[in-house]
Amino acid sequence: MNLFDVYPLNNIEIVKASGSIVWDAEGTEYLDLYGGHAVISIGHTHP
Repeated sequence: MNLFDVYPLNNIEIVKASGSIVWDAEGTEYLDLYGGHAVISIGHTHP
């Protein structure tokens, strides 16, 4: 994923997401606190 060069700053390759949780290629879980560029932050799961 290449989203406005936010995740590559920390050398993280996001491969899966659900709600506000994202996982990298090694299975490490992260809380996604990035709010986006002028968007409503609703998570990664379609309602």
